[in-house]
Amino acid sequence: MSGPADESSPPSVRGLLVALSRGVRSRPSTELALVALPLPTLLVLVATLPGTEAWALSLAAEGVFESRWTLWTAFASSFVHTDPTHLLDNVVNYWLLLAVAYPLSVVAGWRRRLLYAAVAYLALVPFVSAWATLFAFGGATDAPAAGFSDVNSAFLGYLVVVWFAALATETGPAAASASTRPEGASTTRSPGVDARWSLVVAFGSLAAVFLSPSGAGYFPPSPWVSLPFAVVAVVGGGVLYGRAGRPRVTGLDLTAPRELLYVTGGSVGAAGVIGSLVIVPLGSNVFAHLAGYAVGFSVAFLWVIADS
Repeated sequence: MSGPADESSPPSVRGLLVALSRGVRSRPSTELALVALPLPTLLVLVATLPGTEAWALSLAAEGVFESRWTLWTAFASSFVHTDPTHLLDNVVNYWLLLAVAYPLSVVAGWRRRLLYAAVAYLALVPFVSAWATLFAFGGATDAPAAGFSDVNSAFLGYLVVVWFAALATETGPAAASASTRPEGASTTRSPGVDARWSLVVAFGSLAAVFLSPSGAGYFPPSPWVSLPFAVVAVVGGGVLYGRAGRPRVTGLDLTAPRELLYVTGGSVGAAGVIGSLVIVPLGSNVFAHLAGYAVGFSVAFLWVIADS
């Protein structure tokens, strides 16, 4: 554990690398391998098997239940990629998301929940994203749809929630243990941010997405779609402000590495929303990304409600 001198020093690249190294060494190697390796290995394995390119979902289908083959491709297409660059992009994005979602899950006490969330996303997101894709494009073209980005978007929705769930566990300096607390010091805990504020961020981000010009020509700004999300965000924020008070980000006496974790997690989350829902590469399926983001947030937010 770092001493007081280390905690008071400003964040630096060297400090980040040292903190990262300590954090990796502090976790069981089997647990880190379980987080980092199985899904990328599965994606690479599917890419190397002959004939799997036929598992892409055909947009000529009218619905997910049109046939048994359509139902299978609705699921399998999330694990198929059009070329090595597409595969590499999704694997790197997965690692980037889990590189911040996993340590935040450890801080929040959500390690097991991250595993449950991953299982839920792998089972649900392919079908939900396929339904959304066919609802938007079904029967309009026979182009194939494939890629793991819908599941990555679900982990993005999880990241939004676990960022707040982790911050909710942080307390101010008055929460120090009795062995380190000066005699006569207050024992009042300084609470972190209420995790339910993640609802405001998620719905606010969706409102912004539907208002913003998209990189995809088929996804123009839609103020009337944006409005309900904005209303929920504003009303939810007002209710939370009245019941839980304003979010308290300052005064938590975070160490520099811990503070950097939250800054990095917030940056990855913001960049993920912009990169997957607003400024998207040509050919990206925004509707699948939206479906994954919605499922990812909803599953994780149910735990916040249960805890509340």
